Amino acid sequence: MKQYIIGSMLLSSILLASCSLEETPRSKFSEEEAFSTPKLVYVNTVANVYSSIGNGLYGSDGGSVHTFQEFSSDASMIPGRQGDWLDGGAWQNIFLHNFESSVSKYNDVWNNLYRVIGLANSSIDRLNKYLGEHPEYADYVYELRALRAIYYYYVMDLFGQVPLVVSSEVNANEVAQSNRSDVFKFVTSELAECIPHLSGQKSQNEGEYYGRITKAVAYMCMAKCAINAPVYTIDDTTPTCYSAFVGTDKSGKATASEEQGKTISEMGKKINITLDGETRNAWETAAYCADQIASLGYRLQPSYADNFIVANQNSVENIWTRPNDCVNYKIEDYNIVRTLHYNHGGAIGYQGWNGACSSKQQMLVYGYGTANPDPRLKLNFYTDKDYMEEIGKAVEDGATGKDLEYMPLAVKVDFSADDDPHAMKCAGARMKKYEFDKSTTQQYSFNNDLVIWRYADALLLKAEAAYRMGNKAEALTIVNEIRARVAATPRTELTLNDILDERMLELAWEGVRRPDQIRFCTFTEPTVDRFNGVTHNASAGDYNDDTQGYTIVYPIPYAVLNLNKNLKQNPGYTK
Repeated sequence: MKQYIIGSMLLSSILLASCSLEETPRSKFSEEEAFSTPKLVYVNTVANVYSSIGNGLYGSDGGSVHTFQEFSSDASMIPGRQGDWLDGGAWQNIFLHNFESSVSKYNDVWNNLYRVIGLANSSIDRLNKYLGEHPEYADYVYELRALRAIYYYYVMDLFGQVPLVVSSEVNANEVAQSNRSDVFKFVTSELAECIPHLSGQKSQNEGEYYGRITKAVAYMCMAKCAINAPVYTIDDTTPTCYSAFVGTDKSGKATASEEQGKTISEMGKKINITLDGETRNAWETAAYCADQIASLGYRLQPSYADNFIVANQNSVENIWTRPNDCVNYKIEDYNIVRTLHYNHGGAIGYQGWNGACSSKQQMLVYGYGTANPDPRLKLNFYTDKDYMEEIGKAVEDGATGKDLEYMPLAVKVDFSADDDPHAMKCAGARMKKYEFDKSTTQQYSFNNDLVIWRYADALLLKAEAAYRMGNKAEALTIVNEIRARVAATPRTELTLNDILDERMLELAWEGVRRPDQIRFCTFTEPTVDRFNGVTHNASAGDYNDDTQGYTIVYPIPYAVLNLNKNLKQNPGYTK
């Protein structure tokens, strides 16, 4: 049973259940009652914040971090299937890089992130008042500060220059933006201060620290900050401030340039981060963090697929997950059902929405249709009639009466009435990564813990860091260690683009692709799926061939700008 943090959360919800939207928790029980026992202190400060994470990072919410990291990248899309998934062009616009601040999804992800930051601020302030009498509460403060830093990492990554609020006494709607580099320094310095005080236990495993921020989680966030430090330390506020990250490949292959890579690598060598009493450059920091995570007992799970099975809380590789449970948590995750064809989902006993799928670009990287595709293709995607292995029979395509057969290379941004209806319903490889939980009793709530960060990612960051520092042999060794786990043919040489491809092969659908593409300078490049003049729905705009680099950050949501007149829109956006 997934009990510890669950039980604490349930107790917290019982204490707070009688409060209306107009009432504060304090109006129903006193501060003294809330802090009367160590367990209640934890429940009403730490667990109360964790219980608010919900779908804001990865999950059902269209305004989740996963949505904006995955569907703006070259890897995944939600095509328009003649009446299905148009949503006013929102999904196509995200994929085509027409980022509109007025669309509610942008406001949703902003609010999801700042809601947790605000709760962390409140709990930290409450705990600080008691530290003189109860110094043992200090570890809770460090844990909450680390969680808050991780959420600021996400806000900084998505929106660039953002308000930095670290006290519940400050009105967030009156604060001006901080420079992106200042938020970066805040995040990295907070993590560095907190890591020595965090638990060395594994967050993924059931027990006292299940689902919580531990040393390994904080080290992983620091590695993420370090690897993208050349992006995060830019403070120029002109539309061309990120021009160094604008790719030059206009062929549709979106290939990472070695020449541009050298420029980014030199930038990282000049950025210093102090951690565990020593100052290192950005690449050295990323590699150091991977080593520290390994020293805490993390390693590659022998079976790649076991990281995503229903009982994946036993993984030795998963560093940070969002615990899921169809009995206690009941956190809805639409990502699995959103990708399955209607009749595929129905045959299993649950819904399928026939939406999200892989791009053609991703399938080409996987070697789909070649004699030797990457072994992870079949582990991560349904690509033909392979769904029959699970349901034991063929189902119809929902349009022509033909058998459903997923068609990876038939996908496109928008289907018209002139297109083959069979292809329209079947187009696109579908996400298969997570084992479908047939045992769940709650529609959309599955028992697989949702993987946020895992050790294979940390190893690939270490390989990239080695490559950027000129240690290509070390980088090749690490990449082949990961490939060996799935019996992929070893690489005999390595380029920067190979490392980017390897991250796609290993980490598909894990919500890391957009920041990967940005630092490899391919995010703004056209692909085989999106290019000038690509067919799109009338409710969406044409592909935004950004030659300036301003789309490397999203626009500040229009609703947020209306609430806080101190904020300015990110450069390049008109509103």
